[in-house]
Amino acid sequence: MVSKKNFVFKFRNVNGIRYEVYFVKPNEAYYGDIHGLCDDPEEKKAKIYINPYLSKKSELNTMIHEMTHAFFWDKSEEEVYKFANAVTALLYRQGWRRDDSKRNNDPPPRRKNAKKRGRKK
Repeated sequence: MVSKKNFVFKFRNVNGIRYEVYFVKPNEAYYGDIHGLCDDPEEKKAKIYINPYLSKKSELNTMIHEMTHAFFWDKSEEEVYKFANAVTALLYRQGWRRDDSKRNNDPPPRRKNAKKRGRKK
């Protein structure tokens, strides 16, 4: 079970499927020793889990890998693996690194609706 304290990010893929990203180690007893997991887009509440105990480079690679699954579910594991590795290598070569001083794992604030539904002025 994930908690709000592990929540990091939410987005919609190209098909409008909403995903939430959590920094939680996937259940090793069920999935084995994996770095991340992307739920099937058919799941009611699709989630991505990223192991929070990875090195900076492995964390970046895993985020790219799992988000690629979310956007391109029909691609094979090998295709996703190669894509994520290539993007990670390029970003790392260009100096991209996680800056822990800017890391924000707080859930985003709720947006207030500009228009109240069902009310007329």
